[in-house]
Amino acid sequence: MKGQEYATIAEQIADFALSMRLSDVPRDVIEHGKLLLTDTFGVAMSCQDMEHAAAVRKTVLSMGSAPQSTMWGTEEKVMLADAILYNAALIHGADYDDTHVGGIVHPSAAVVSTAISVGEMTGASGSRILEAIIAGWEVITRLALAAKGRFHDVGFHGTGIVAPFAAACVAAKLLGDSQTTLTNAMGICGSQAAALQEFLRDGSWVKKIHPGWAGHSAIYALSMARNGFTGPKKVFEGDFGMWMTHCGGTDGLTEAFSDLGEIWHTREITVKLYPVCHMTHSFIDCMIALIREEHFTADDIASAECRIESRCYPIVCTPREAKTRPNTDYIMRFSLPYVVAMAAEKQRVSPWEIDLKYAGDPAICALMDKIQCVDDDSKRNPGYFPGYLTVTLKDGRRFVKDQRYEMGTSQNPLNLEAVNKKFMDNLEPFYTKDQIAAIIEKLNSFEDLPNAGELIRTLHR
Repeated sequence: MKGQEYATIAEQIADFALSMRLSDVPRDVIEHGKLLLTDTFGVAMSCQDMEHAAAVRKTVLSMGSAPQSTMWGTEEKVMLADAILYNAALIHGADYDDTHVGGIVHPSAAVVSTAISVGEMTGASGSRILEAIIAGWEVITRLALAAKGRFHDVGFHGTGIVAPFAAACVAAKLLGDSQTTLTNAMGICGSQAAALQEFLRDGSWVKKIHPGWAGHSAIYALSMARNGFTGPKKVFEGDFGMWMTHCGGTDGLTEAFSDLGEIWHTREITVKLYPVCHMTHSFIDCMIALIREEHFTADDIASAECRIESRCYPIVCTPREAKTRPNTDYIMRFSLPYVVAMAAEKQRVSPWEIDLKYAGDPAICALMDKIQCVDDDSKRNPGYFPGYLTVTLKDGRRFVKDQRYEMGTSQNPLNLEAVNKKFMDNLEPFYTKDQIAAIIEKLNSFEDLPNAGELIRTLHR
């Protein structure tokens, strides 16, 4: 693709997505991709008994759609688009799925749910599905990077905005669509890409379906394009394209795709070690590190101050009344005072700490009241989610911890033991040791599987 000129960015993306082969991908990218795939299924199957999953499942089944692809963890097959909607809602249901921090996007929820569901329907091999997944990861991360966080700045959830385009690329690759069909489908996706962040104010569930709705939309966009429906070719860079309407300008868009197929951003996608907004992770690390290093307890804390960059402040710090008295699991996941208080009290923030029983706990409430959040753009580290925490104890001692790079970056590498523990912790409540071993075996050898059914069958309890 280097040196080749394209009329539009959508055309460039379509050419890359359809022509990329697994043999083009460096081995370390493939291995990292399999780690992400393992984490994705660990997270997804831990959500199968959640209320939101039941609501989506009941809705999908009530539609009476044709049986094409499996809703993971069940033996029920539904229409392809509906299966993607449900399976992505599993992946993203606890906000515990992987993140590309530089792009502020969750890549796997839409990409993996689409690839596995389409792959199952078409009988694609594991290697073909993995090829499509990596293509999707590269597309979604670059679109997110090109936005430079501007989607979030004006109230959109970036994942829901860019995921339809990546899902369309994944599905088109596995369905054998042409470049023209995919380009038109992406044009159609521009009118389907939608995701508001108002859930941050009341903790409602809509974010859980943003990636799935993106994949659902992509399937319809491709089908319409296949049947002759057209979409704007300049859906990204046009005068009324996605970047002008949502970001106010196209700067960064061409640059983000200048080395497509040469540099692999999949390497930068990181596993989340806490089931809460990634913007809060470094603050959790800071609190736990200070407690371990300085040997104090939550009871010793007189006050704590979290200095966070301006872009993140309204997402995890306001309104203060809601963030310090969370009344839903999603407010908990997006509350900096809550997660820092739990880190101090429990020295961990696992799925078991995201529980409304703590919302009225006097000790936790008192601790949240001691935690102040300060909008301080001098603490930003572009492309990362840093944490700057000051803790003052009742005896007058004062400690500061500044973590510039969140866990999972090259500067602060993932603890693979912690990643493996996360996977086991997610699955042990639902499966026997033998069942977990079978799931791991299929994921470790994913590119050698003859079809997706080999994995999907192991997910059924």
